[in-house]
Amino acid sequence: MQPLGGFKGTGLAMMFGVLSSVLSGAAYGAELGNMVEGLKAGQDGHFCLAINVAAFTDLPAFRQRVDTIVREVRASRRAPVVDRVFAPGEIEQNTEWRYRAEGIPLAAATVDDLEAAAASIGTEMGTL
Repeated sequence: MQPLGGFKGTGLAMMFGVLSSVLSGAAYGAELGNMVEGLKAGQDGHFCLAINVAAFTDLPAFRQRVDTIVREVRASRRAPVVDRVFAPGEIEQNTEWRYRAEGIPLAAATVDDLEAAAASIGTEMGTL
């Protein structure tokens, strides 16, 4: 597997790896496990960053520039089999909106398990 973006993508991936693992004392790279032996549970780390955009630039101008970037991404040339180009996070946002409106779809096996669990405590799915 190769990282997106060649050597620059590798550098970016390494930097986020360092921030989300080494900085917090968590495992980095192969320290977290491998594809043969599997993962070592409880050794992963996380990194969160909050930026006060207004401390750097005018907030409405920033939003306008980001909106322009998103429009440019959406207007990108598409591969023949692609109907639409999405900005990062847009598919997930659309999925969230759909789930909020229509409910979260469940596999039949999950519904069966939930019905069995409800029956085991003497109730029905509709009354949970």
